[in-house]
Amino acid sequence: MEKLRTILVFRFSSIGDIVQLTSPLQTLRDQFPNARIDIITLDEYAEILIGNSFVNRIIQISRNFRYSQLKNIGKKIALRKYDLIIDLHNVIRSKIILKHIKGSKKIIYKKPRWKRFKLVEFKRNDFKDNFSQRWLYHQCLDKILNNQYEIPDNKLEIKGSEQSEARLLLDQYGVDDSFVTIIPGAAWKQKTWLSKRYSEVIDYIINDLRYRVVMLGGDNDDICNSISKTNSNVIDLHGKLTLRESIALISCSNLTIGSDTGLMHASEAVGVPVVMIMGPTSVQMGGGVMLEKSSTIEQDIWCRPCSQNGQSPCFRSQQYCMNKISSSNVIDIARGILKK
Repeated sequence: MEKLRTILVFRFSSIGDIVQLTSPLQTLRDQFPNARIDIITLDEYAEILIGNSFVNRIIQISRNFRYSQLKNIGKKIALRKYDLIIDLHNVIRSKIILKHIKGSKKIIYKKPRWKRFKLVEFKRNDFKDNFSQRWLYHQCLDKILNNQYEIPDNKLEIKGSEQSEARLLLDQYGVDDSFVTIIPGAAWKQKTWLSKRYSEVIDYIINDLRYRVVMLGGDNDDICNSISKTNSNVIDLHGKLTLRESIALISCSNLTIGSDTGLMHASEAVGVPVVMIMGPTSVQMGGGVMLEKSSTIEQDIWCRPCSQNGQSPCFRSQQYCMNKISSSNVIDIARGILKK
């Protein structure tokens, strides 16, 4: 195994991918405990990794940086003379930066584009049974570690002070230690479940299981407004918290329910199990759960997965992969997890 003093890892987005990046980062820290491990990412996601013990420095860049700005970033990074640079994104942005870095050993992440194309277009699954995004990231590390490691779980480190702030906020709404987090929104509407069924699940959790329900999401998650109008008892905090504050609040909850989105991965990374409602995407596209207590709910329909991230509109008269998932499906799984 090589002796490395300085390592730089590229991953610019998004929430779920940054969360899953924490697995190979832990492996690097375990294998090179005295090395400096820096990360370069977009400024909008940098807060996810703040305080993580396996990261020394976070280099932030803007999504709007032009070629000349990325070129300058590359030149500045070159001056640091990193022993190893690992590009775990492999996009135009990273290629521009890497073009202007000389002298460092480089490892480039290879995306399984052909396998994913075959799965989406021909429904031919050539992925191994143990496939996960964490596993895929670790394939890059094999070049320096020779498979001498175990793949760790994703891990986000939340400070006690952050949890205290979250509990103070929850106290204002009369929430004690027992509550469930609902994250109904997603970057693409095809990945969102029906608001009516979320409402039915929320009613059951509140009235039958006696848990409070807190709803999180972004400013543009209109489904949260729809659910809030139907369920007056749900505590609607969507659009009111930062990304870091949302993760801290999730870390105080008993369970998180939602679609295949970044905050669901963040929930597992702080040790809170999830019920993931998966429609147009699949484990082979980077989704899926990690914790033993977590569960994925999905329908075995011939047309899924239909895209890598759920962006493609459904060509059918209705979106069966989501619509065939009933509220009772989610309730049964959630009840089982909460009663363990």
